[in-house]
Amino acid sequence: MTRTAYALSYAYLLVSLLTLDCAVTSARNSAPLYAAGLATATLLFVVAAVREHMAADERRAEAVRVERAARLRAMADGREMRRAADTLAHACCERWWTSCGTQHASTCTHTTRKDISR
Repeated sequence: MTRTAYALSYAYLLVSLLTLDCAVTSARNSAPLYAAGLATATLLFVVAAVREHMAADERRAEAVRVERAARLRAMADGREMRRAADTLAHACCERWWTSCGTQHASTCTHTTRKDISR
């Protein structure tokens, strides 16, 4: 939670205590409607403080999820780069690449000779 959110939560709680005191004072002085209104305001301030904490937890959880997804994406990119490097390291001749693996150059060491006598 940020400092601003903490300050806002504490302000909500302080105002709720103040309105609760006003509600009690109104009830003692025979003003039930004012007491009910101030008690409702007290509950709303407490709900706002709790909501502020819940929102901070949700933001923190979302930040963790985004960071984890970024790390997984980076690991996947690294695997793809290693796979491409491995494929290029085991590459055959240029003719093999351009013919989609159907022909080899005459100087290629991977050339398989076909027996034409059959």
